[in-house]
Amino acid sequence: MKDWAQNRLSVDGVSLRYFRSGGEKPPLVLVHGFTDNALYYSRLAMLLADTWDVVAYDCRGHGASDRANGHFEHEDRVADLVGVVRGLGLERPVLIGHSMGAATIVRAVAEDESISRGIVLEDPAWWEPPTNLSADDRATMMQQRSARNSAWHDSMVTLQAGTWEEALVWRRSDSPLWDEEDIELSAASRFEVELDLFQFFPSVRSDYRSFVAKTRCPSLLVCGDPQCGAIITEAQAREVVELNAHFQSVRIEGAGHAIRYDQFAAFNAAVLPFVELLSV
Repeated sequence: MKDWAQNRLSVDGVSLRYFRSGGEKPPLVLVHGFTDNALYYSRLAMLLADTWDVVAYDCRGHGASDRANGHFEHEDRVADLVGVVRGLGLERPVLIGHSMGAATIVRAVAEDESISRGIVLEDPAWWEPPTNLSADDRATMMQQRSARNSAWHDSMVTLQAGTWEEALVWRRSDSPLWDEEDIELSAASRFEVELDLFQFFPSVRSDYRSFVAKTRCPSLLVCGDPQCGAIITEAQAREVVELNAHFQSVRIEGAGHAIRYDQFAAFNAAVLPFVELLSV
């Protein structure tokens, strides 16, 4: 994917780097998660490029795109996605997103259904405490979530101040199931993220149901195992499908939050047939 055409696009004065496979094929856009970048999608993007004109961009504050400089609300991230689609003249592309990118996609298609022919959401960042907890337990869980976000920020500060070899050791230790290429791409992306973005994301609690309800295109929710670190619970996935008939869900066993990295073959077996149906 590093060898693909690489260019920049200005969206509301913010310069975004993107990669594009090109060709006379239907368009597909990849939207990465928080602290990642466009290259984080490399192995999946290479598979998709046989059938699709694949575009992957660095969100503002990530990769080689401009810094967000205090503008990283949900609306800013949606504006970036819409700006890429409209700015490149993409005709109703398929949108595939992970975590923050998946949450951005749902907001975008809820606001403008003409922007996509279909979406794939890999463990979207829709975190919330279980509804069956007492008010005190929910408050405690929210505080714990906030503490984990702070620890995440601190770990990124330490990583950026360290060496490449130290970053690889951290990534290999944290993600033993990952392919070595994915480990290197993930470690590299952490050096490029703007640390001030942590004041905007990740959210302590996500409001997503109203956007799910407004989605009007074929939608696949790909879930992992919460015991392995995935966000979306079985109850959430079931509620999403019940809330909107355009959604279907699939759960990948043995996968945490980064499903396609933990279980690449199983992820592809679930996603590629769904996407293929959208290519015509």
